[in-house]
Amino acid sequence: MTASTLRGKRVSLKGFRAIASLVALSCLAGGCLVTGTTYETKTREADALRDALAATSKEKNQVTAQAEALRKQIADEKAASAELSARLKTQDEDVRRMSDELASARKNYEGTRITREELISELLEKEKATGKRIQELSARNQALEAEVERNRKEAAGREALVAELRRKAESTPDAAELRKERDILLGRVERLTDERAQEGKRRDERLAALAEAAGKTAPGVTASALGPALRIMVPDRLLPRPAGKGPLSDPLKALIAEIRKAAGDLPSASVIVTAPAPKTAAEIQAALAGASGLPLERILVGGGRDKGAELLLLAP
Repeated sequence: MTASTLRGKRVSLKGFRAIASLVALSCLAGGCLVTGTTYETKTREADALRDALAATSKEKNQVTAQAEALRKQIADEKAASAELSARLKTQDEDVRRMSDELASARKNYEGTRITREELISELLEKEKATGKRIQELSARNQALEAEVERNRKEAAGREALVAELRRKAESTPDAAELRKERDILLGRVERLTDERAQEGKRRDERLAALAEAAGKTAPGVTASALGPALRIMVPDRLLPRPAGKGPLSDPLKALIAEIRKAAGDLPSASVIVTAPAPKTAAEIQAALAGASGLPLERILVGGGRDKGAELLLLAP
């Protein structure tokens, strides 16, 4: 093989490599062009979506502002209608006052010495003036009624527009979510109100039963309801004698057991004890606490009394 033949083969290999490089560069450039075009398209779509969202938000703000302006205008129209009604009432009072003045003038003229013709003439003039005034007031009244009716129609139209705007606003997802949350809260409030009413009913029934049982357990004991409390008055003859000495009587122990049982049924109950002797009040407190009675911190001992003892059962 000659040197010229080898050189020809080397030149062919170099040309093939150059052509392959050009083809690879062309493919890469084409891929970059496709990717760049897609990115620009997506960018334009995102911009269009952002513009549409901004326009929608702006339109919503405009509708809200229009609704608020309409509510304010309706309130102004109602105030104007009330003012016109007040003015009409004032005018009716003026007419009534003028009629009274005319009647008074007629009575005054009856006792004067003027001639009958002069009296008739003067009365006719006054009647003409009064009739003219009544016609003017009637015309003004009709004009005011027409204006009130017109304002009422405008208010009705604006209320319908506001209702339509409110309906559109409530049809948005945010309004539906808020409405759902409102309904949940209203349901909770209603349930808590029912539970509170049931607890109050149960407390009243329990206090009424305790009042009845107190009278039967310890004769001479009186019980009176004071709202969420029951006041139990123990006569002096059921307390230890002399004061502060000796054990509690059996009827008083039975009464304390009934009070302890009722207080145990009411979780928030507490008892205030007052007695002539501090020792007697302390013994009643200890009996109320007992083995399974009320905690001592819910049994308060008050000041002394001259006669008898008082037990105030509080059940808020």
